[in-house]
Amino acid sequence: MGVHTVSVKHRGQNIPGSPFQFTVGPITDGGAHKVHASGIGLTHGMTYSSNEFSIYTREAGAGGLSIAIEGPSKAEIDFEDRKDGSCFVAYRVTEPGEYICSVRFNDDHIPGSPFAISVGEGFERQIHSSDMRQVSVAAAQDRGLMVSS
Repeated sequence: MGVHTVSVKHRGQNIPGSPFQFTVGPITDGGAHKVHASGIGLTHGMTYSSNEFSIYTREAGAGGLSIAIEGPSKAEIDFEDRKDGSCFVAYRVTEPGEYICSVRFNDDHIPGSPFAISVGEGFERQIHSSDMRQVSVAAAQDRGLMVSS
């Protein structure tokens, strides 16, 4: 019972990711109450930016995880299972305002869910070719810039 560590080596060197941690315990100990989430993206965000948080499921046992973000605009959500009992979530929205993020494990809210997120105005980062100017090396040198080739 408890947290254990296993080292996997090849020719005396740890393989990538080693040592690995895992938890041993009765199956009945798992559930949504054992999942937790953290990160600034659970409380604050900016439009047109990647807003991020992590979810830790290692202690929860087997089950399904669902994430929903609702608010003034549709959220684009990226999810990455880190294969270590945690996952990374990034979302992007286009309208400022108040959003609600629901994180559920086996259809039950995890502690703190739903999370209230206040999203502020960010900057849409689009560059068009018409916005760019070509500057010659000679013009750059005339303005006191050093040019290294």
